[in-house]
Amino acid sequence: MYQAPRPSEDAIDPQSAERYVRPKQKPIVRFGKAIRDPVNRFLASQSLVGDSPVIDSSLVPGLNEVAHEWRAMRDEIEPLMIERVDIPPLGKISPDHRRIASTSAWKSFFFQGYGFHSQANEARCPRVVDAIGRIPGVVVAFLSIMEPGTHVPRHRGLTKSWLNCHLPLILPNDGKRCEIAINDEIRQWSEGEWLVFDETYPHEVWNESSQPRVMLLLQVQRQMKWAGRAATRAIYHAVRRSPFVGDVRKAVGA
Repeated sequence: MYQAPRPSEDAIDPQSAERYVRPKQKPIVRFGKAIRDPVNRFLASQSLVGDSPVIDSSLVPGLNEVAHEWRAMRDEIEPLMIERVDIPPLGKISPDHRRIASTSAWKSFFFQGYGFHSQANEARCPRVVDAIGRIPGVVVAFLSIMEPGTHVPRHRGLTKSWLNCHLPLILPNDGKRCEIAINDEIRQWSEGEWLVFDETYPHEVWNESSQPRVMLLLQVQRQMKWAGRAATRAIYHAVRRSPFVGDVRKAVGA
């Protein structure tokens, strides 16, 4: 039976992890946050999959068709986990995330975002990339790696234009707390099953186990009526051209 990797000598101690301070937010980010609530009310009215905090994965085309491949994807990322000390923390490559990713305990191995691809990272995980390619409407795709002791504080995302989709590849098995709260309801992940949720609802994450937790994390375009699709295209292109995406592209060589 597969055993989740134990902390290696390179595992992050959350008490001594390198810390990152978020710089002053750029004007476009502040503007986006200022208008997100009225825009999201409109997008909610355009949604073809409802507006609940958690969405049935069967309503997102392509997800369930690749879910059964999770073991092959897990096996493919095992070499990365051995050398994960070299995988960059999310807070290092994305300064705008530093309020919720202030230490090096939350790592991210990016494949693609807003049409830009990290070819070097994709070459390391061809089976994972092949699965991502069979899911329509992927906006962002990366491995989300949380070391033991990681806590992501309560926060909410920018837009209802896309849905957050988590496929667990490595889950701690020591019985300690590893879970997510979405709109104040605690949820656990299950192997081989997608957890799909609307990131504009408040959510918070813990890994209090002694083992790492690894997700294939996707943001996928929400199915919308025509006006919602038009608004989503505009949001997509605005974010794609923003310094927020530029920072990540520069950091991961995309």
